[in-house]
Amino acid sequence: MNTTLALRNDAVCRRCGATGPPAARFCMACGAAITATQPAQARIRLVTVVFCDVERSTELAVRLGGELWNDVLEAYFTDVSQALHAQGGRLEKFIGDAVVGVFGADGEHEDDAVRAVQAAGEALRRLAARAKALRRRGIELSVRFAIASGRVLTTTRSASFAVGPVTNRAARLQQFAPSGSVVLDLKTWLLARQAVHCRPLDPVEAKGFAQPLRCWLVEQGGDVRHGGPPIHQPVNQMVNQRRLLADLTTRLERAMREPGLSTLALEGDIGVGKTRILHQLGRALESRGQVLFVTCKHDGDRRGLWPLQQLDHELARLNGELGGGVGGELGGGVGGGVGGLAGPARDERPGRSAAHRSAEELRWTLRRRLARLSHRRPVVVIVDDCHKALDQLAQLCGGPDEPGGGSVVLLLSGRALPALAIPEADRLAVPLLTPAESRTLLESLSARLSLPGALPHADEIVQRSGGNPLFLEQLAALTATEAASVTGAVTGAVTGAVTGAGADRHDLIAPSAEAALSSRIDRLGLQAVRILGCAGAWGGQVALTDLLATCGLGEAEVDAGLAQLAEAGLELTSAFVGEVAYTRLRLAERARIHAGIAEHLRRRALRHPGDIDSAALHAEHAHRAWHDLAPGAAQDRSAAARAAGCLCAAARLAISRADVSLALELAGRARRLRIASPALEAEIGAIETYALAACGRPAEALARIRRTRARVPSRANLPAAANLRANELAILFTGGTWDAELLRQAHRLAELSGDAGTRARLLLLEALRAAQSGDYRAAEASLRVAESQARRAAHCFGESEIYGNLALCLVYGGTPATQALAECADLRRRLAETPVRDAAVACPMAFLLAMRGLGQRAESLLAEAESVFAGTGHLIGRAGAYEFRGMVRELQDDLPGAADWLDRAAVLYREMGLDAAAERCSMKSALATGVAPEAPLRPGPRAPWDMRALAHQVAALRQHQLGRVEAARGHLAAALHEIEGIRGEGAVIIALRSCLRLSASFGPEADTTRIRAAITEAEKRKT
Repeated sequence: MNTTLALRNDAVCRRCGATGPPAARFCMACGAAITATQPAQARIRLVTVVFCDVERSTELAVRLGGELWNDVLEAYFTDVSQALHAQGGRLEKFIGDAVVGVFGADGEHEDDAVRAVQAAGEALRRLAARAKALRRRGIELSVRFAIASGRVLTTTRSASFAVGPVTNRAARLQQFAPSGSVVLDLKTWLLARQAVHCRPLDPVEAKGFAQPLRCWLVEQGGDVRHGGPPIHQPVNQMVNQRRLLADLTTRLERAMREPGLSTLALEGDIGVGKTRILHQLGRALESRGQVLFVTCKHDGDRRGLWPLQQLDHELARLNGELGGGVGGELGGGVGGGVGGLAGPARDERPGRSAAHRSAEELRWTLRRRLARLSHRRPVVVIVDDCHKALDQLAQLCGGPDEPGGGSVVLLLSGRALPALAIPEADRLAVPLLTPAESRTLLESLSARLSLPGALPHADEIVQRSGGNPLFLEQLAALTATEAASVTGAVTGAVTGAVTGAGADRHDLIAPSAEAALSSRIDRLGLQAVRILGCAGAWGGQVALTDLLATCGLGEAEVDAGLAQLAEAGLELTSAFVGEVAYTRLRLAERARIHAGIAEHLRRRALRHPGDIDSAALHAEHAHRAWHDLAPGAAQDRSAAARAAGCLCAAARLAISRADVSLALELAGRARRLRIASPALEAEIGAIETYALAACGRPAEALARIRRTRARVPSRANLPAAANLRANELAILFTGGTWDAELLRQAHRLAELSGDAGTRARLLLLEALRAAQSGDYRAAEASLRVAESQARRAAHCFGESEIYGNLALCLVYGGTPATQALAECADLRRRLAETPVRDAAVACPMAFLLAMRGLGQRAESLLAEAESVFAGTGHLIGRAGAYEFRGMVRELQDDLPGAADWLDRAAVLYREMGLDAAAERCSMKSALATGVAPEAPLRPGPRAPWDMRALAHQVAALRQHQLGRVEAARGHLAAALHEIEGIRGEGAVIIALRSCLRLSASFGPEADTTRIRAAITEAEKRKT
């Protein structure tokens, strides 16, 4: 017995990609010449695999002996093979006594899963009949079937041509199937559940699969239900269709009262509930007339005649023309309709005469029989899925009325019916679910679908379902069952953000939607699939110019591909169509497309910086595909280098937005690519150490800086080397140490590299140094130059600090408050799209508002800034917001409130290891509460001016508490002496206010008057 089937070596047109018979010498699509030798193409398809095995085969083989066992196997192979072929399946291989069949390997159909279940049921019936004879000989033959669906690579081999894990899943499930039964995996159940009776089984732990496999047992021997309403429907599906059902009922009843042929159309995508509506209509109308129900199918070489032949056969029976009499209406109305999802289980042949009529004769006969039947009662013919036989049905609708006939109404239901000559007023569309209705339906699915617990990312499932109830159910089942793999798809690539390596939203596609589109996409040429797949790789809406620039096809190929898409009615603007086409691309094609998109976006990022995020994501996808396909090869190494470069650029952009947590993650992903490049290692080190310090991990950042500087010479990457030194200088400076030699080294490297961003960073540090000495005017001047340099650079380090400290100097310096507020407002307008930088400016601006008596607006602004810092994980910014809230409360004379916010800031600074900042807030809190610590801080002469002034004030408070008034006055005088050297009216006002409270409690009136006068003078100059 021949155990394999040869794969057809179809001729493939190089111009348009269309296929033809092996003997073709010219393309039947475009007429181009076809060369004699063109190999068949291996393609990725959605298939359904049937795996059948004999129970206790080893025991039987030993007991029966070779010859008898061979006879049993031959008969078993014949029965299973014939059952597979009868339903359009393909025998893939025999594995010992196991049989593997595939549906969809040669071309996908929407009902491949249903056909596979039918084939398994038919094989069981054949084997059951044979088992009776074998049982009389003492031989018990029992088999088990398992059916699984998924994507596979259909190769050019004549056997074992379907390569993929779906075959393994079917093999594993078969081992757990009960004797003489058929078990379905999750995707097959989702594809066939509306036509097949099933009950769930317990999930099975299968070898090689990380998650337990959910499975369903087919009941009634695998019979497929024909006619009548679908077995499973969403419980709330009619909630958005009641008005449509009432409208259709009214229209049909009116048409049934008028003589002649009337036609209505009901349009809607697969899964929106058309079939349920049709059966509801049939039941509502059967008391008023005769209702016939036909479900079309793709009928191969019968060219759409199958539904007409079925209808003709039934009309002949009802008219008494087959010798059986009328025998009542069709199975009690709509319940026993003419056809089913994949054709009738019995008597599919309509009769020899009907089968041999031409299309014109068949249509004429139908009209005559309809007229004859309608003479007694109105006739309603409901045709479902009529897009599968659109041409023939369109011509039937357009025919003349038969004389003497009564009322005949055709209700044609399908997806898109442009070929039907039906007025727009007689076309009705099934409405999609609104987001609210989708969420309601999703909440009701858990118990009915046996979903484990709450569904993750429900909003994303609702969005991806597009309002389609069937797709919503299938996505819910997929997400709940495969949460470990699907969750990453939903939270990562679906959002378009650079948030996680390995995310692939193309794993989250409703199987019915994929099956419906796959059969259309599979008939396209290679160029058209490539264009659609490129659109899927882009994700969402993509400009045609961007798509054509990245699909990797020449101009002529693009024209041919676009022409095919237009002819097939597939839109490039449909993201879902693109996603399904993307799943048909081989790894190498995906890698090249993603690499092309990454390069295109990286170039575009020079004008639109945000595009670098997407460029990094596509570069990672390209590398992952090459690494899976050819690890260590040149393409793999090149893709890794491209991905690392894009990730570093995206990390720099994140730093410029002050999103340091994301920058740290992106740099870590770049590091894990293990590129042997000193320049890249230095760049990653500069990014990571800056982000670590900003996240409050300065000790870790210092250790990383020193390791990187020891491993990588400065000449490998001059800008990165300069930034490493600037990072180290900033960390030391924050801790109270200034290293002039580090500054000199960083300046030299910055000049050698010509990097404006590094120069801006160094100017920032010098400005901070000037502010520490109390010269806010010099600090403001340096920061204005730094801000100018930063605008020239591409995402420099410290950009947020430049803007935040410039605003701070506008508060502390001598710039009048009105002008300072205007400049802060201008900065915020420019930074509106970067929330963290905007928040860094908002904090000092709030203090300016409080100085002008606008305390409520100041509080609101600070609360908003604090929310931004908290939401982005920016701990230093959050501590700064707390500190400013304390200072604003102090301006409003709410001293307990001020102390509370300052204490919070101190705790957060200390958690980050920023002890000097924590001590500053603690001293301010002590002055606000009037309770000094027992051991006041004694800062050295090189400490910042504000720390020295605060330390003297706290010491004065402590001495006053101990009753040492003269000592307290001495410390207060020392604090005033520190303040006298400050160049910045805003800082003077802030410092003198706390001195005034101290002087009022223990100082002489002359000192108090002098301090009050100094505050008044500073306020005049500032305001």
